[in-house]
Order: sequence, then structure tokens, then C-alpha cells
Amino acid sequence: MIMDNPKSTLLKQMLMRAWKERWTDCQWGINVKTVLTRGVSGDVYNLADCILQQAVVGSGANTLFLSYLKHSLCAHLISHAAVLKRIAKFEHLDRYHCMGELLDFLEQIIGGVTCRGKQEEGALTKAMLALVYWLMQIYEHALEVFSENNRALNSEQQLMVEKLGLVVEKLAQSQFLLGVVYVGKFEDPELYGLLVKKYELIDNLTAASGFVPPVVSQKNVTINDYLRKAALIDSDTLEMKEFDGRGIEPITYCLQPLIAIEILFNPNCDTQTYVAEFMSIQRLKGYTLSRLYCEIIRACLISLNNVNGTTRESFICAFTFIKVPHILRQIHMQSRLLNPTEYEETAKLDYSPEIVEAFELLLQDSPILDLMDARCACNTVECLLNEMLKNHLINEKQMKMIAARREQDTTGLQKLELNTNQHSIVKFVFRAEPPLVGILKTLGSDYNKVQEALLGMLLQVLSGNSFELILSVATVQGKLKTFISGLIKCNEASKQIPGEMGKVALARAALFDVSFLMLSFIVQSYGSEVVLAENGDSFFEKWVRECLVEKHKSKSPAVMVKLCDQNKVDELIVSLNSPEGLKGSSLKWHEICANIPGLLYQVLMAWENETLSTPEIKKFLDSLKSRFCCFSVCATSWLCAYMQVVRQDELLKPMNMVQQFLTAVSADELMQQENFKERLGLTVQIVRKMQQDFQRLPGTSPKLRTMLQSQNLVSQNPLEEQFEEVWKNVSERGWLPIDSTLVLENLLQSCGPFWLVDKLVQQIFHCKYIREMNKTMDIVFAIMHLDIERCTIALLSQLVPMMLLNKLQLSEIVDPFSRVLAKLCVYCIVATMEAPTGPLSKKRSRAAIDGDDLLADGLCPTPKMRKMGSDSCDSSSSDFMLEHAAAAAAAVAFATKEAASGGVSLREPL
Repeated sequence: MIMDNPKSTLLKQMLMRAWKERWTDCQWGINVKTVLTRGVSGDVYNLADCILQQAVVGSGANTLFLSYLKHSLCAHLISHAAVLKRIAKFEHLDRYHCMGELLDFLEQIIGGVTCRGKQEEGALTKAMLALVYWLMQIYEHALEVFSENNRALNSEQQLMVEKLGLVVEKLAQSQFLLGVVYVGKFEDPELYGLLVKKYELIDNLTAASGFVPPVVSQKNVTINDYLRKAALIDSDTLEMKEFDGRGIEPITYCLQPLIAIEILFNPNCDTQTYVAEFMSIQRLKGYTLSRLYCEIIRACLISLNNVNGTTRESFICAFTFIKVPHILRQIHMQSRLLNPTEYEETAKLDYSPEIVEAFELLLQDSPILDLMDARCACNTVECLLNEMLKNHLINEKQMKMIAARREQDTTGLQKLELNTNQHSIVKFVFRAEPPLVGILKTLGSDYNKVQEALLGMLLQVLSGNSFELILSVATVQGKLKTFISGLIKCNEASKQIPGEMGKVALARAALFDVSFLMLSFIVQSYGSEVVLAENGDSFFEKWVRECLVEKHKSKSPAVMVKLCDQNKVDELIVSLNSPEGLKGSSLKWHEICANIPGLLYQVLMAWENETLSTPEIKKFLDSLKSRFCCFSVCATSWLCAYMQVVRQDELLKPMNMVQQFLTAVSADELMQQENFKERLGLTVQIVRKMQQDFQRLPGTSPKLRTMLQSQNLVSQNPLEEQFEEVWKNVSERGWLPIDSTLVLENLLQSCGPFWLVDKLVQQIFHCKYIREMNKTMDIVFAIMHLDIERCTIALLSQLVPMMLLNKLQLSEIVDPFSRVLAKLCVYCIVATMEAPTGPLSKKRSRAAIDGDDLLADGLCPTPKMRKMGSDSCDSSSSDFMLEHAAAAAAAVAFATKEAASGGVSLREPL
């Protein structure tokens, strides 16, 4: 709709002022935007018509106005349809200078004509058809002049015909423009009929006048041939290019999300699993090895930048700089074994040419290299090259050559590094390798001979983030199992020996505590499958199976209590209330750990029944945590399991009990036990992680959530809003942030694979351009690796059939959507079939966890959270109540009636 209002008048006045003051294109663009409302096209105010009217006033076209027109077109202030439609209305064909300028202008813009889906572009088909008719009118006029002037054209007329030929050639060689003309043929059949008649008239005039059509192409194609192609257009004459699935996209979007998912949820994955996944993607995408290597390194650097300053930084850093070179070496060797003839010429080289090419490609992406050099305070390319050299993927000559190419770009960053005190996480990771070797060697030695040395090494590891660094390096080097087995043997050998006294007993106690805490931290980070042996019967393995709360593995707090020995629980209560505390207890350390659930249950019931006061509870818990740090972990584990099964209004007391284990310890207590501070730091991390994972607290501190990046199902936002927020974040970046990965995993667990796959596939159908579809499809394919088998089954057996059988949705499944959806199906089938099925693989992991009796709709059997409002709570007592709650409360009250009560109360409700 064209509006004739004061703004149209204002635009005309601005044009005259621009001509008088000789504005530049930029000045015109700046000033015209002050008139046009943001988001409103200039077509609404007939801007293209205004400019062209002023441009063709004289005998020749005004080039200044044409430059304004071109600038407005490039700035998307006006549409191609409006410009072409206005040019086609110019009727003064005898004004050759003006016609020549317009044809020159058309030649410049005709190649950029496109349709971006805007409303005003809907007129493009009719405008293009009108333009072709106008071009034929120009040619017909030239033929008539040729016949009247004794079969001759002057220089101006001849030049106009040549320019006309260039425009017609570009139009006829563009399949897009011919397609637009073909659509216009059906939208305006009347004009198309006139166009066909006009071509027949031109054909007759050419034959009658003896005019020789000029050749405008090296293929000896004349203007008449091109006009015939446009006039007699049919679907058979249009070249329909077949889809080439082997085309290489300029940017890869599937590798980074895939690596982020594997690192987060399958950290102990072996090298061969990564090799199989990466080579599968190489075959699907048609990548060369050099392109694959480059994209792997680039994806790892993006993920490393994303976790800067979090607890996962050390692991992803170790994966990037230690694990990736091993993966590339395996791919290098495996590709040569599978295709020996293809790599026959390079078999004798002492380096991999593909690695060298990959680094040449990587050096082109200097922004991310500059950013990582600044973040890591080191030369990332040089660090990678050193590891590639160790794995015999490059030689020293190639290393120096690549480093020299990067040196010019890193000079400024190196000077900046010298002026800062920033520590390099990459250097810390490399420095953790020798201590790991020493710890593994000591753990494998005779325990009785290295007791004190082992304790010193383990305590040293607990300082700072050294333990995380050691774990990261052990994981990527495949030594985590060895490290865990050594810690389990150490914990088993450190059990309390009755009658042992002095320094040896203190060292034994510290070793039991430290090894227990380290193993608990490992289970939290990697899952119990990594720790538990098939027939393991050690104390820690039994405790993990029976008492440790884990994600997606429910444990009944009532069962934990029933496993306790009531006599030992009573003795433990008496000991905690005695002046000596646990020092005077005859119970062994591991027995106390096993009976803490029974103790806490009785204490909690006594508190609920107001038999014990808050100060007495505080004293109880302080006495428990002051002897061994592992007691706090055991207590928190049971409390978190308990909080999962009680009503909302019963959460406050157990939550405060957990919080009490996080309160600061006095300086006197720290001085009483040697090395207690280091153990306490790790304890706080473990308890806080449990608190973050299992307490139903939507309002957790953002800073704490960022540091822990916990997988918490609790959120105040609806599931739809959570997904939309995550997807907006992912689509804007083009890669998968770690926090978004955690949210998607929680959505999969809480809503099931069908819901998540449905939401992901919908994002493909929201795209307008093929480039965006392919990008979205790659990201969706990678996200489905959260559980590739179940997501593939949901896609093929539920979602796709539902879409095909839905009449309302069937119209949407057309090319290119259908092609991209089919590609996604093929990708998922190949990835599922080629997924490893070994014990370290992730295939069917969640199905195995959830059981094989899932419902047909694929919903995950994760228990739904109770409503947060107290109104929904049942007035009856908690389902967890055991039969002897009153007796337990009485027992605790009797044991504590003569104990001195503390004067400090628990902190306020969380």
C-alpha cells in the first residue's frame, strides 16, 4: 500500500535539498532514516518512485539520484520489486542517454535481486515480468528505427542495444530470475500474454528488416536467443540442480555441541569412542581429515573459553591439550589402515600433512586464537604444537614453520602477558602430570612403608584446585581407574585398628578421611559407575551402593536407616553427648559412617517432636563433624535423600541441618587436628554440591550456581520458557554453552526424549533460509547425543510419523524442510548404529538407569517435584515416618538430658 502523506512530501523535499547540497551516499542514508520509521520500508512512502522521477527529468539520467537509489536498495530501505516496477514504467525510449544510464544501473543491480521473505517482495514476480516486457519494448523500438533509417543505427542507438544485451544476458543466465519470471507467468497471465506477442513481433521484425542480432556471449548466443528463453519459459527449460550432499559448509556447527555433551556427561570416555564419533561425522559431512582436525581443535577452544573461571575449566583444558592430540593420532593411524592406497604417497613422511593443513586453517581463525591466548596467558598454538610433536604428528621443522606464522600475531599479546600476573591454566595442567605419576606410584607401593609420604602427597593435592587438575589429567590420560583403585585400597587399609595409638593412629585416621573425601568427590564428578567394581566388596563401594545419593539413582532413606545397627546407633548417641565426644567411642570409623543415617533419623525425629532444642541439635552436629570430615558427607547424603521424600513444610529442619555442616569451624578446632583445614575445604565442596543438586531451592545464589554449574531440576519458569531461553542463547551464538547443555539434559530427564526432540525439530521449521536450516539441523543432531538412541527412536517412531499423518502439518513438510528433516533422520540412524556398545560407552546409559519398563511414549520416569506451595501439602504425617519415631525421640532425649546446651542457634530458614 502506497501512502501519500506529509512524509512523502518530506522525502521529495529532502531529495531536492540533497541535489542542491550534493550530498554523498552516506549523508543521504543518514538523513533519510530520520524520516523513515524504524522497521518501515520506503516502499510505503513510494521512495523509489520519488527518486527515479527526479533521476530521469532531463535528457540524461542524473547519476547522483541513481547513486541515492542504489544506496537505498543496498540498505534495504526500498525493495527490488519497487525499483524494477518503476523502471519498467519509463516510456521515453527515444531518450538514448537516459535509457543508457538506466540500463547501466540495471546491469549493476540485476545480479543482486533477491527475495528475503518480506511482504513488499511479494510483488517481485510481477515486477520482473514487467521488466522483461520493457526490455523487449526497447529492442522492438531499436528494430523499428533500424528499418526506418535504411537499416542502420547511429552510435547512441548501437550502444543502447549493446547495453540491453548485457542486461538480458545476466537475466537469462540467472536461474533465480528465470524462476521469478516463471512464477510471474501464472500470477499475471494477461501481461505474460502481451510479452509472448511482443516476442513474436520482435522475431518477425528481425526477419523482415534483416537485422543481425548482436552476439552478447562467448557461446555465440544472441539477444534474440536470450529473449526467447525468457518469453517462452517453461519448467522444462529451467535447470533443476540435484542436491549434492557432499558439499562442504563453510562453518561446522555440530562438533562443538557434541564435544560439550561428551565432556560433561561422559568424561571418562575412552579415546576410541571419540575417534568413532568424529570419523562418523567426517563421513556424513564429507570433510577432509585436515578440515576435521581443525574443527575439533576449534570446537575445544570454544568450549574452553566458555568454562573460564568454573570448576570444569581444568578438565576441558586437559582434554584440549592432552586428550585431543591422542585422538588425532588415533584418527591418523586408523584412516591409513582403512585406506592404505589413498595415503600411500605420504606413508613414509615423519609427519601428518593433514595436521599441518589443519593448523594452517586454524591460523586463519585468528580472533579465537587471540582470545584464548589472552584468557590462558600462553601461546595456545605453541602448546598444541608441542603435544602434536610428542605424538609424532608433526616434526620440528613443521612446528617451527607454523609457530613462525603465528608469531607475528602473538607479539602484542606476549607483551601484554609480561605486564600481568595472570596464571596460565594450560601450564598448571601440564605441571600436574609429574605429581600424578608420583601419586600413582606411591598408591601402588606397600601401604605400611609409605603411609606418611602418601598422606603428605594427598594433602598437598587438596590445596587450591590441585585435586581437580590431577583428576582432569588422570581422566584424559586413561589413568582414572588406576587412581580410584589405589584410593579404595588406601581407604580399606586405613580402617581403624583397635589399640593403635600415637602418630601412626593419627596418620591412619587422616588417610581414611582424605581417601573417603577424594572418592566421594570423584563419584560426584564422574558417577558411581567409575568407582564401583563388578565384585567390589570394600567399605567405600558398599557405602556408595547403599547410602550415597546420586542424580537419577533414587535411594530410600528408610532403607538406609533399616541397614543400621540399632545398638551401635545408641552407642553413637551416647558418645556424641559425652564430654570426650567420639574420641572415647569404641566404634570404628567405618562403622560410624555406616550408622550415621540411623543417628540422624533419631535426632531429627526428636527435633520434630520438640524433645531436643535447637542449641542441642547444633551441639550434636558440631560434635559429629569435628572429628572426621567424612562424617559430614555421610550425614548430608542421608539428609538429601530424606528431603526428596518429605512434604514441603517438613523441609526446613533437614535443610538447616545440612547448612550447619557448612558453617565455619573455629580456629581452636582447626588447631586441634593436623591438616584439618585442607580436608574441610574439600568437604565443603562435596556438601555444597549435594545441597545444590538435591535441595529444592529455586532461589540459589547465581554466583554459586555459576561456579558449580549444577544440574538442578528446580526452576520457577515453565518448561517451555526454559527451552525457549536456552535455544535463543544457542541460536544466537551458534554453539552450545555449558550451562545450556545442563538445562537441556534436565529437560530430557524431566520431559522425556519425545518432548525434547519435538521442540528441537520445530526450530528447524522456524527457519527461513537453507543456510539457517542446515545450521539448526547440525545443532539439533549434536544435542540429540544427550541420549542418541532414545532420541532417534522418538524421532523415527513417533515424531516423523505423527507429522506425516497430520493433515494440518503435512503442507509444511515440503522441500527444503523435508530434505533437511530427512538428512537429520539419516544422521541419527548412522550415529545410533555406529555408537559403541562397550562398558564405557554412553549408549543406552539412561535407559539402563531408568529400567527397561519405560512407557511407550518415552517419558522419563523421574519423580515429579511436589508443588512448592504449602497449600498442596497433605495434613497427614510424612510417609517416611517409621514405627518407632516416638521411641527414637525418647532415646535421644534420655541420652542428652544432662548434656550442656550451646548458646548459638541455627541460621535463619534458607
